[in-house]
Amino acid sequence: MFTLKTASKYILRAGNSNGFTLLEVMISVSIIALVFVSLFRMQSSTIELAAAGKFNSIAPILANQVLVKIKGDIDGWSEPKGDFGDNFPGIEWTCKILDSSFEEIEFISEENRNAFKKIEIEITDPSGPRSYKINTWRFAGE
Repeated sequence: MFTLKTASKYILRAGNSNGFTLLEVMISVSIIALVFVSLFRMQSSTIELAAAGKFNSIAPILANQVLVKIKGDIDGWSEPKGDFGDNFPGIEWTCKILDSSFEEIEFISEENRNAFKKIEIEITDPSGPRSYKINTWRFAGE
């Protein structure tokens, strides 16, 4: 025979629930959101540190390249700035060649004092606020 079941067997009772409440779901979603925000912030910081590390390792080598170009003709050098072409796009350099001030040093003769030049080279990366400066002195005499 056919028996009729009542709907009372299928009604969920408060103490007998197997699901999550809305409050539990909202709390777990907010915790997951906080974790993801922290991870994304950490990854962007890691990318910035990697770019800074790359620049800090390349900049001294590039400054040395500029210095080698200048060393051939210190007195006739006329380029105040430039870039490194397609090899290092965006990285630029500036150069100043100044007369040195060695008046107080007694063991250098007068003509040799004027032959010393101070060379200031700055390597900059416009994509970030990074720069590398180097100051050196070279003898421009014969």
